[in-house]
Amino acid sequence: MIPSFIYADRYRNEGTRSYSRHAAYTEAAKAYRPDADHAGFALPVFALPRAQLKVYAANPAPALLAYYLNDHQGLFCLHPQVLAEKRADPYVQHTLARGAPRPGMAVVPSSSSRTLYVQGAAIPHALKVHFPFRVSRYERKMRDEVIEQAINVSLELERGTGRLDHHFAFLREVLGVVHQRLANDRARGENWGYLVREMTPFPPAPDRRGLLPGFALYGRDFYDPGARPLLFELIGEQEPCRFVLDHILLPVVRHWVSCFRQFGFLLEPHGQNLLLELNARHRITRLVHRDLSVGIDMRRRRDLGLCSDHLNHYNRMESGAFHSITYDKFMGSHFFDRIVAECLAEYAGLAREDFCGPCREAFAHAFPEHERYLPRTQWYFSERRDRYHKPLYRNTGRPPEWRP
Repeated sequence: MIPSFIYADRYRNEGTRSYSRHAAYTEAAKAYRPDADHAGFALPVFALPRAQLKVYAANPAPALLAYYLNDHQGLFCLHPQVLAEKRADPYVQHTLARGAPRPGMAVVPSSSSRTLYVQGAAIPHALKVHFPFRVSRYERKMRDEVIEQAINVSLELERGTGRLDHHFAFLREVLGVVHQRLANDRARGENWGYLVREMTPFPPAPDRRGLLPGFALYGRDFYDPGARPLLFELIGEQEPCRFVLDHILLPVVRHWVSCFRQFGFLLEPHGQNLLLELNARHRITRLVHRDLSVGIDMRRRRDLGLCSDHLNHYNRMESGAFHSITYDKFMGSHFFDRIVAECLAEYAGLAREDFCGPCREAFAHAFPEHERYLPRTQWYFSERRDRYHKPLYRNTGRPPEWRP
């Protein structure tokens, strides 16, 4: 039986965070983790004067915009762990000093901890909030430039979706609300805020459909660890290799390539960011991409003659190292490899090359100029950090498996 999306996002993730020694690490308090045994919690909300806020918008529904903002004030959301443990943060202090408390908002944590599903909303949406605690390799901050860029990318994708195939969909980032920068902020711009993400895939579907996180295909159930992987329920009586290639792997390859070739955007289609859209018969209708804090290849955008004046400097790329991380590692090692391993264990007569070979061919066919942008070897994160404590990249020296 296919579970609800929120159940799958919270509880069908067991055993999936094994791709690096950092993957399962979290500083999220137990009460706010996705596998916490509760139906959600109250998100602290404050009303701040509109003049104290910066707002970024990408065609939000009028009712959604009106809920968070009016001409005089806006709602500002703080994760309760931030309120409890980061009270000395100047922007927390500013919120408490200038903001008027409002009733807490009922939310449920997603698989990422900092993305929270708003309960009972007329328009289904989620909030991606500032969470300056380490989860996996990173502290999950939501700084001004990060929020602005996600809105920029969402708007450009929305306007250009017609250039992508009809199996591509994404969750729009429609609203960003950020503190104005304080006068004593001497850093790179540490003012932060939150994103509002629509939960109805775009372009809209003509009928009602469900969603399933990619990791739920192979992740074990928190409450029933012996349950059969959902991948096999979707395959049913169909030929497994053909099903996996036609409905999951090859469409993901095409989406990664087409987003790069059309926009210079580097999708990160790992098991958390990639969602399967299912119809009433549990057939995969589209693949839905979430989280638009993507890398942007400025070389590709120049080659295409695309205007980038609306894009800020966050995640701009002038080399191909991160391209390999997103494609070879996030997509290939962290996602595709897990699906293939399940198939090889379940079905006799299959080989890894049955999956890798067609993906390499599809990549080469769709992206004949790939050598101009991607390295010849796989890159991944280093244990070394930059001055902002973000991991640097290293060349593994290994040839790619999922591309030529």
